Amino acid sequence: MADRPLNIAFIWHMHQPYYKDPLTGEFSLPWVRLHGIKDYLDMLEILQGFPQLHQTFNLAPSLIEQLDEYAKNGLETKDEFLILSKKDARALSADEQDFILMNFFMANWEHMVRPFPRYYDLLEKRGVIEEVSELSSVRKYFSNQDYLDLQVLFNLAWFDPSFKEADPSLRELIKKGTYFTEEEKKLVLEKQMEIIKRIIPAYKSFQDAGQIEISVSPYFHPILPLVCDSNSAKASYKDIKLPSSRFNFPMDAAWHIQNAVKSYEKHFSKKPRGMWPSEGSVSEEILPLVIDSGINWLASDEEILFKSISKPISNNLLFKPYQLKRKNGSTNIIFRDKTLSDLIGFTYSHWQPKQAVDDFLRRLYLIKNELNQKEGEFIVPIILDGENAWEYYPHDGRDFLLTLYKRLSQDSSFKLTTVSEFLETYPAESEISELFPGSWINANFNIWIGHQEKNKAWDYLYNARDFLSKLGERDSDSKKNSEAWRHIYIAEGSDWNWWFGDDHSSGNDEEFDRLFRENLKAVYTLTNHKPPEYLDFPIRVKVVKSQLEPSALITPDIDGKVTNYFEWLQAGVIEIEKLAGAMHRGNLILKRVYYGFDMDNLYLRFNINKGILKEAPITIILDIKSSFISRIRLPLLGKEKEIKCERYSLSQNGSFKRLSTDAKAVFKDILECSISFSELDVKNIEFIELRILVEKGSDISEQVPDFGYIKISLPNKDYDLCHWYV
Repeated sequence: MADRPLNIAFIWHMHQPYYKDPLTGEFSLPWVRLHGIKDYLDMLEILQGFPQLHQTFNLAPSLIEQLDEYAKNGLETKDEFLILSKKDARALSADEQDFILMNFFMANWEHMVRPFPRYYDLLEKRGVIEEVSELSSVRKYFSNQDYLDLQVLFNLAWFDPSFKEADPSLRELIKKGTYFTEEEKKLVLEKQMEIIKRIIPAYKSFQDAGQIEISVSPYFHPILPLVCDSNSAKASYKDIKLPSSRFNFPMDAAWHIQNAVKSYEKHFSKKPRGMWPSEGSVSEEILPLVIDSGINWLASDEEILFKSISKPISNNLLFKPYQLKRKNGSTNIIFRDKTLSDLIGFTYSHWQPKQAVDDFLRRLYLIKNELNQKEGEFIVPIILDGENAWEYYPHDGRDFLLTLYKRLSQDSSFKLTTVSEFLETYPAESEISELFPGSWINANFNIWIGHQEKNKAWDYLYNARDFLSKLGERDSDSKKNSEAWRHIYIAEGSDWNWWFGDDHSSGNDEEFDRLFRENLKAVYTLTNHKPPEYLDFPIRVKVVKSQLEPSALITPDIDGKVTNYFEWLQAGVIEIEKLAGAMHRGNLILKRVYYGFDMDNLYLRFNINKGILKEAPITIILDIKSSFISRIRLPLLGKEKEIKCERYSLSQNGSFKRLSTDAKAVFKDILECSISFSELDVKNIEFIELRILVEKGSDISEQVPDFGYIKISLPNKDYDLCHWYV
């Protein structure tokens, strides 16, 4: 190909999950707003200096919808982080201060925090915090000015360098560095909204000018093949363990595609021609839906190509478009170069810009020289996330991109094109008769299905969808029924299962878990039904240990008082304030919990703030996971007496079934309780998991731990011998 330029198609994928909390109507995480001022607009505007470089940007409708809301409502947008950013630092409650200390350092510490000396000083002052409970010993060292500076710097750090350099007022604030005022904080937040309002109009303008193509993803970013048929996961990885219920709803996949097209037409005044299916996930089952929508091209990963055509890896095969002719029509598909895409996404952030660009162009030259120009024109698709990589680069990746674009614009060996431009000039000639099912990650779907937690999420989703489908229009008006279906579609998004299991972890795992379950709960509540109780339990299980483990077997008297000094001396101890979250500190009903066992029973002791019992009826709830989930309810009626214990087992339909029990509990000076291991069915298991809830009236006022369970190792026959000491 020495005589012709090599066609290169960059596709930058932009998406965020849908962060709105069905309970509050607030965006519970700020990433649309913060990436809006850091990535979405500057990635586009950087091309202004290189008009001959054409690129494709893939915008997920779930992202566009949220950007629309920020653009419409400005500083009145219901965004939990924005609300606490706006609040006068002098009026912050202790819980709000803890929230800010825990969350307002969520930025790359090296490239986004350290460049601001005051911001980095505040980080060092706070230290590394893993649990909210650790903040009680830190909060007292922070002044009102510290919180105000932190509010400003968190929001200031997320601006792209180009915006900070171009705006005189932002430059002055950066120069000032500290002792910010409430008026200056408001200015920073107003600047954010000014940028966000420009994003979608700028994309339309660049599209209309012909420099970019905008493609789409399915509406709420689902894994289309799994929505069409969860069994497709086994076709790409035969040893995978599938959920209990087969998810098989191509009509939902069609909804995501059709509404993505409608969103595109609304915002960009034309039909989309291309689609990056979420995570590059494809299968034969999705093709009729894509073809019917009028989408002219798809993109996936190179491994999908080579598994589809069953031929050895070859650049001559990889860098060509392919036709997908099916009964209802045809579409085209291209496949990303994994090496080049991943180098930008994961590797070059650690290199000097010139060194990285030299390496990148060297690889492009090798590809160009290897391709056989007698076989026609070729296109090298470079497809990657267009937002998340840049915070790992110095200056938000701007130095790298400017160096790369300058070199490419000056080199006649390469031509940057959009996918549709290439296909119009060089239509696909080769065909793929059967498309292998898989994603850009290992050509399978294991990131989103197969793990116990992921499968549980699919089963919960299936149950909610099945419930709503059978309900039809009965017992609910059409508007609420439509809203309930919308929550199903939100819950079908790929991001929830990305964080379940042990593949990935973020600083917001608990919130992703909660939002997923709240969307499913909304399906039931909108149709005037009680959600299954299993939706109250986190899917992503975080198991914590007590502060002090038991040191010997114990058999206390269950009489509601400390009978003697040694009775609970060798029990395990759970300090509630160290496990309870910030929302539940202060007037806690539970002060300390002791636990222990002999070979037949589990024993629990609760030190209780008795003064609070006068305010409302209190029930202590024990959720115990063994081979199944048991719930023990201990109603405290404000009287010192033996308690009538209630025992339940979580049934398959998500409700708790009441069972008989020999559990015993007495509340006098303390609350003591015994539960037999036979009732908990602990045979052949090594530990149980405990969660403690406090029900005040009809509301849960305390939960220990704040997320997950406390792990309690069970005694074996050699327990006493192993724990014997002089």
